[in-house]
Amino acid sequence: CKGGMPSGEEPAALCLQCDMNDCYSRLRKLVPTIPPNKRVSKVEILQHVIDYILDLQLALETHPALLRQQQQPPAPHPGSCPAGTPRTPLTALNTDPAGSVNKPGDSILCR
Repeated sequence: CKGGMPSGEEPAALCLQCDMNDCYSRLRKLVPTIPPNKRVSKVEILQHVIDYILDLQLALETHPALLRQQQQPPAPHPGSCPAGTPRTPLTALNTDPAGSVNKPGDSILCR
């Protein structure tokens, strides 16, 4: 771990915290939708990561070359949105108070 060890903390817990902070820093560098010059919380980083993964998944499922190769439409992956359903990024859901109301059968990933 970087820096000195604060007194009273378990060494293993301190190293785990350092490892987690390194992971968040790495995610922040890897996901292009995270604003580089803005302070974002760990939850916001995770929201951007989830949005980015879902966007990549959608891009793969709808890529023209892949669609030409397949005879049948791809089976939806667990947790994916139904085809044709627009997906609102989680970051927008957190800032939209109207979006926080759950409807019957509504999934947070498919709003």
